[in-house]
Amino acid sequence: MSHPLSLYKKIDSIGDIESAAVVHFDDIADDLSHSISDAFGVDCNLFQISSSEAESLLAGTSPDILFITALENRSKEERFDLCRRLRERGYEGVIMLVTDDIDFMGGTPYITSVGFDNYLLKDDDRTRLIDNIQWAILNRRRRNKSSIQFDNNPDMFFSVDRRGKIYDLNDGAAADSNLTPKEIVNAGKRIYDLASLKCFKEVIQPLIKKQNIDKVFSNTCEEGEVVAQIRTKVHNVSTIGLVATIVKTDITEAMYSNTMDILINSVTLLSHRDNYTASHSARVFYYASRIADKMGLLGDRRFIRDLYIAALLHDIGKIGVRDHILLKEGRLDDDEFADLAQHPIRGYELIQHYSFLHGAGELVRWHHERPDGRGYPDGLKGNEIPLGASIIAVADGFDAMTTCRPYRNSLDFDRVIDEIRDNLGGQFNKEVGEAFLSQITPVIVDEVHMISAKTLSEISQEVISTILT
Repeated sequence: MSHPLSLYKKIDSIGDIESAAVVHFDDIADDLSHSISDAFGVDCNLFQISSSEAESLLAGTSPDILFITALENRSKEERFDLCRRLRERGYEGVIMLVTDDIDFMGGTPYITSVGFDNYLLKDDDRTRLIDNIQWAILNRRRRNKSSIQFDNNPDMFFSVDRRGKIYDLNDGAAADSNLTPKEIVNAGKRIYDLASLKCFKEVIQPLIKKQNIDKVFSNTCEEGEVVAQIRTKVHNVSTIGLVATIVKTDITEAMYSNTMDILINSVTLLSHRDNYTASHSARVFYYASRIADKMGLLGDRRFIRDLYIAALLHDIGKIGVRDHILLKEGRLDDDEFADLAQHPIRGYELIQHYSFLHGAGELVRWHHERPDGRGYPDGLKGNEIPLGASIIAVADGFDAMTTCRPYRNSLDFDRVIDEIRDNLGGQFNKEVGEAFLSQITPVIVDEVHMISAKTLSEISQEVISTILT
């Protein structure tokens, strides 16, 4: 029985080998084939092929083990080149060099560096032949796989290939999957399907190499709604090769709390220059949360996370706006407005430093865009504008009009309602605006003003608690 070239078959001993081929370059080595056949027994399909036949054979199917002969000490590079080509093409079976002069072939380190798993000597007896094949199987297993142990827990142990595909695992590692270890292997599952290690290929796998033995690495990864710290240490275990022990710690709450503390402090400092900003940010958050509730969006955790954080931080980019513009009592001239209009970009750039806040950063950037395309900074229109940015735009516009500013007094409630209604589809998203207008009342405005008297830090903790629940 032979196997597709790309298939990694679990081979732990000679008894697992079902097919073998002796690759000859000169005369067919009948004596060698007889010795190998004797070692494997009658259940193994053994055949002889030339070097050219080896490559054409592997285009479709491949034996479990190849013996490449070099019995007359000629053209050793030809043998080595064949081994290299087979490895480059993805052959993952056992490859053994058969020679009568190991020194002439470059010695064991050179032979294994080419891609051979071990070698046989022409005159090896049956016992030594079996031992060398078994050692080759062990080397092959180490070459093609690495082992992953979670939380230093022997009850969560995986054996995976370079792409994270699982070839062996114990019962503890399979416990949360509702599958048996055999079912997981047969289904071709990847380690990140079972262990929520989405960053395996990008972060973990590149670390599993000999030069990293006994080193410890720490990375922060975002996996859906979770921010995790991944601590990886690489070990060399003589019987199984390289082992990566991984300790994964959920640091979502700490990351959000620390990051939001930094950003909220920036908004608070801004409010020392413009005492409108902090309370305005709080009110925009509460109005935006009401709109999201009315539109039935509270079940989308990622959307709500981005919306709530962006609503609180939507004006953080005003840190870079000069006081004579930010606090000007009269109308801004064109140059002053152009400078003010950069604050969504500045806020976006500030928030983008934190990978898990990218979605919120985009809403901050686009919360002054308009459905008619006359907004800023990018002139988006219609459905190009994210729904979250449109929600913040309505909440922001309403609060701005109903609050006293240096350049004007607050507008009458009914006039603001008419202003929003008259600009649906132009300045404001029609669906969002209608959801807001259907529920807003002077009583709600008073309630929002009252609860917005809390500090931004308190409100920020409310937001974090909400998005993590």
